[in-house]
Amino acid sequence: MSNGPTPASLSAVQSRIDDLADQAGVEGAARMSVAETLAALPWPFRRRLVLTLQSLKAFSPDPGMQDAADFFQLKAAEVWAAMPFEGHRDGTTSETAVLIEREAERRLAARPKKP
Repeated sequence: MSNGPTPASLSAVQSRIDDLADQAGVEGAARMSVAETLAALPWPFRRRLVLTLQSLKAFSPDPGMQDAADFFQLKAAEVWAAMPFEGHRDGTTSETAVLIEREAERRLAARPKKP
C-alpha cells in the first residue's frame, strides 16, 4: 500500500503536463499555476493528458507515480468541471452530430423495404 505521491513523482507528472502545455502553445499568465495551466489546455490536449495519466496509473511500476497521476487526474477533473463546455457556447449543432445524423439517414434510406 502506498503512502501517496512523493515529491519526485509529483514533479515528474507535472513535467508531463508542462510538456503538453508547451505542445498546445499555452504561454504566459496561463502557466502561473497547475490549475491555470490545466484550464488553458485546449480540448484535444486535455484528452491527451487524461490518456497519459490513465496510462501512468495503469502501467507505472512505481506506486508513487500512480498516486501522482491519480492526484493530477482529480485536479484536472475539478478544474475542468468548473468551466463551461466550449462546444455549447454558441448553441449550434456540432459538425460531428450532423455527420452522425446524415449517416443514420443514409442507412435507413438504403435498407430494402419489407413486403
